[in-house]
Amino acid sequence: MTARINTVPAATGRDWATVISLAAIVVAFGAVAGPLGALAGIATALVGYLLGMPYALAAGHVALVVSFPDGIDPLPFVIVEATFIAVLLAPIAWTESPGRITLVAITSALTLAGAAWLVVDSQPIYMAAATVIVLLTSASYGLHRLERVRLGLVPDHEDGKQARQIDTDQTDESTTETNTETTANPTTEPTTDI
Repeated sequence: MTARINTVPAATGRDWATVISLAAIVVAFGAVAGPLGALAGIATALVGYLLGMPYALAAGHVALVVSFPDGIDPLPFVIVEATFIAVLLAPIAWTESPGRITLVAITSALTLAGAAWLVVDSQPIYMAAATVIVLLTSASYGLHRLERVRLGLVPDHEDGKQARQIDTDQTDESTTETNTETTANPTTEPTTDI
């Protein structure tokens, strides 16, 4: 199991493509929101560089709301979101199958957006948000389980039975050894009542 974990490549969070995409976030924020947006973009890029992309996405969306407290027009929103997508897709070039991962990422994003759009068309906005959260949670858990299976961290049904059998055998052996030692080497003298 350790050999499999060691063969998984480390995350490439600071490669040149990621740095360029983080710089694009700064430029996009500055272009759509001026100097305040540039500061928000710099903060987002620093968070992404130091802590990783999930934190950059969270910080960037908070910064986007702060940069546009009265609401945002669709064009600036699309420009900034495109840079967020670029940040997510930047490390894909170093994976085994970049085409397949890109296709899955784009299909997933379109599926979530389409589901939210369909729900919000007939339901209140909070129902659309709840639908997206449920879909994201389900997909995240599914990917988590898939990763554990691919890394060999989930024992097979047969392996689980064997592991329990080994534990039981070891417990029986240690109990037998303890009983044998106690019988062979008594530490207390027997007392007799007269």
